[in-house]
Amino acid sequence: TFALEKGSRFLKASQPTPLEAGERIRIGMQFETVVVEQQEDSNNNNNEMADDSLTFLMKDAWTGESQASMKVWKKDYDRVMALAKGAYNSTKVKEIQAESLFLLARVHHVRQEYENAHRLYDKACMLAPDLSPARFGLAQTLIYQQQQSANSEGGSS
Repeated sequence: TFALEKGSRFLKASQPTPLEAGERIRIGMQFETVVVEQQEDSNNNNNEMADDSLTFLMKDAWTGESQASMKVWKKDYDRVMALAKGAYNSTKVKEIQAESLFLLARVHHVRQEYENAHRLYDKACMLAPDLSPARFGLAQTLIYQQQQSANSEGGSS
């Protein structure tokens, strides 16, 4: 579990926790942020291991009330990629393949790998033209490409 103070960007773990800089985390039902850095924090002058804890700096300050025992979930995009690839490769059903491609595209999108996201959204839309989330993602990447093109041409979008 984790302790949080209202208005603070620090997240204190009650035990060693595998969070790394750059990982997206969710605390509670609505608060999402990114881990900026982690640091070992020893509050014990007797060098006893039991009192060592880990403190993480978050990108955003905690907006809720101070809490002593919160759960934190991290986004495991590598697992999503592995499962989506497995689903895609294990079927010939176009709709399932399209949804798998959509999930792969979302991971690339979140990681700001827009060219890969665009390619996978496009392929998902070709397999299942009625898959609205894939069409929406494709539109988002097209808008991003247009903005990048306008910026490189000296436009102000």
